[in-house]
Order: sequence, then C-alpha cells, then structure tokens
Amino acid sequence: MIKKLKIFNFLVKDIKKLEKFFLEFADSLDGILKEAIVNTLMVKGKRIRPILFLVCAKNKNYNIDYLLPAAASIEIIHTASLIHDDVIDRSFLRRGKKTIHNIYDKETAKFVGNYLFTHTFCLLNKYNSSEILREMSAASQNLVKGEFDQLKTKKDLKQNTEIYFKKIGEKTSSLFKLSCALGGILSNSTKEDIERMKKFGEYLGISFQINDDLLDINPDRLAGKVRKLAGNDIKQGNVTLPLIYALRDTEFKKIASPILSKQKITDKEVVKIINMISKTGAVRIARKKFDYYLEKAKEVADSIKGADRRACLVKICDSINMEV
Repeated sequence: MIKKLKIFNFLVKDIKKLEKFFLEFADSLDGILKEAIVNTLMVKGKRIRPILFLVCAKNKNYNIDYLLPAAASIEIIHTASLIHDDVIDRSFLRRGKKTIHNIYDKETAKFVGNYLFTHTFCLLNKYNSSEILREMSAASQNLVKGEFDQLKTKKDLKQNTEIYFKKIGEKTSSLFKLSCALGGILSNSTKEDIERMKKFGEYLGISFQINDDLLDINPDRLAGKVRKLAGNDIKQGNVTLPLIYALRDTEFKKIASPILSKQKITDKEVVKIINMISKTGAVRIARKKFDYYLEKAKEVADSIKGADRRACLVKICDSINMEV
C-alpha cells in the first residue's frame, strides 16, 4: 500500500514508528499473549486504516508521537476483529500464517481478541476525549454486531443486497469511518468536515469490501498467479455481493445451490462455482457497484478541507482501484 501511494512521503517514517510502537507493546507482555500478538499484530498488512487516520489527522500541527496511540488503537481493534472472524470461519491461515486458534485453541484466540479490544480503550484514554471514546464505542458495537450478523446469515442463499450492505456497513465500513473520524477530531477539524470524513470512510469501506469479494472469485487466483487463493468465502459459507447477483441467474441457482448449501465444499466444487459465476454477469454488476461507491468516496473527498489531505484521500481510492 505505501509503495503505491508515493504521495505519502511523510507516512513512510510514521508507519515505521507505528510498527515500533507495536513491537514495544508486544515486548511489554509475556507468555502466550505475547506470542499470539506477535503472530497477529506484527504480521504486516496494508495498514490502510491507520493510514486513513493519519491522512485525516494531517494539519500544520501534525505530531506523529501525539497521534501514535490512536493510530495503534485502530489497527489493534481491526486485528482483534480478524482473530474473532477466524474463529467463526474456522480459517486455517491469515496472511499466509496459521491463525491463532490453530496455533493454540479457540478459547485462547477469543481471550487474545478480547484483550486487544479492551486495550484500544486504554490507548484512547490518553486523549481524555469523550468524543473519541464515543466513536470507538460505536465502531466496536458495530463490529461485534457485524460478526454476529455474518454468522447468522452463513449459507443463507436467499439474502438480498439490503442485508449484505447492512453487514458490511457494520463489519468493514465502521472501522473506515472510525479511522477518518478520529483523524478529524485530533486535527481539530470542524464538525462539518469530520462528518464528511466519516462519509468518505463509509463509501471507501463499502468499495473495499466489494473489492475483496471480487478478488475472492478471481479465476487468476485459481491458477496461482497471486499469493492468496480464491474461494475462501465460498468455503466458509459467506454470501458475497457477486454471489447474490449470480444467484439471480436461474441456471446458476439450480446447479450451485445444492453445492453452496453443503456443510463442506471441496476445492473442485469451489473452482466450479467460481467459473460458473464468471459466466452469469455477476462480476460486471458487482464492479459497477464498486465503481459507484468509489466515485462517491472521491466526490466527498473533494469537499474536505486541505489540499494535501484531499489529494491523499483520492490517492487512496485509486490504490484500491488498482487491486480490482
């Protein structure tokens, strides 16, 4: 992510400081808790949420040392949600490494996730701001509700786009909105600008999730052209946007429904489903939705104060677009 976003020169050193912050956090612990956090938080991902936060926090008084606890809290709560997700989905790997519940057990994974959730509030207490804690509380509540709703709707092939967008609003957009909101608050932006940032985060989060959905049914992944293989959502019973559109096709629904309803779906069946989806027009429709929300995000970005900030937010949109 950082290599693609060459405009973010100030972020290169600041993200390195964030990584050091995580290392010091892990070193302050011991035993299984330390090992588990090293195996999750220290595995480098895109860091798009703290990047969003730091961009929105950018002003003439920008101070990375002051902002680090908030940036860390956003990535930490995201990591906690992934740990819980992996338990629910029974995922074996996360970013190429064994998931915590596979290294240890489900109970350990749950406790590690819970510890990380609570630690975010300890970090944010440093700012003595009720507004910040209110935003984090709302995002945390939405995350948990989103996890529950996803569990509740697994393998429910009758769910519609309204249910889908509600779930991703809770699970994905909530943290994007939080990242932007905290950046706005800590940069002393106006209430109007903070609301615009939150709206930007909402639209970007929706685009980000649709992008993930499309990558999961990308036939190139079946051929091993990218590191992460396709079909995880299909195997786990998650009903994504392209699948919802594909199920509107009578022939696809007739053949795919018995497979998708199975308790365990084989690799061969995953390949079959992905190849069938590509013939229904579902990918094209989902891409249109992706483009629509990404364009909405750009429109909102153009209304946010600060030329550098606006340019960076648009660049983030373009970087996601590169992934599709």
